[in-house]
Amino acid sequence: MRSSFISAALATLLVAAPVQGQERLSEGVVSSVGIGAYMVVSLVTAPIWMASGAAMMASDKSSDGNTGKKTAGKAGKLPPLTVEKVDTKADGAVEVALKNPESPEDLAVIQWPARENNPGKTLKVGDVLALTPTEAGAGWLVANAQGETLAFMPTADAVKNQMSEAY
Repeated sequence: MRSSFISAALATLLVAAPVQGQERLSEGVVSSVGIGAYMVVSLVTAPIWMASGAAMMASDKSSDGNTGKKTAGKAGKLPPLTVEKVDTKADGAVEVALKNPESPEDLAVIQWPARENNPGKTLKVGDVLALTPTEAGAGWLVANAQGETLAFMPTADAVKNQMSEAY
């Protein structure tokens, strides 16, 4: 696209420069030649601009994939996680450190804000939590070993697209 701008500018200068050098021509003739040169350049380059714009729009649409939807942010299957540490903060929030027993280097943290029915307060070290993805893939249902659902934990994409803050 930059070369089209340069081509248009050079064409205008080449057409208008010889006319401006002649002192015998009136200002009206010089401006008419300049406008004429601009119109010719515009008409000649218009198809190029239209084709490049259509090509850019097509490439933007094709980068979304066939469906136009992103699936990378969907919740996937996770192994059961073991509670390593339960830390109750001064404001009443609870932070639970989790470890994957199958892969001890995989660590995670769930934080529950301070509230009366805080599910984090019921957990203790050694408890096993199951994180089951929801059907829509917007997050996981966190359940204890007895199968009681403690909370819904959204994916990062679901949090960005959510209109409210409470889950």
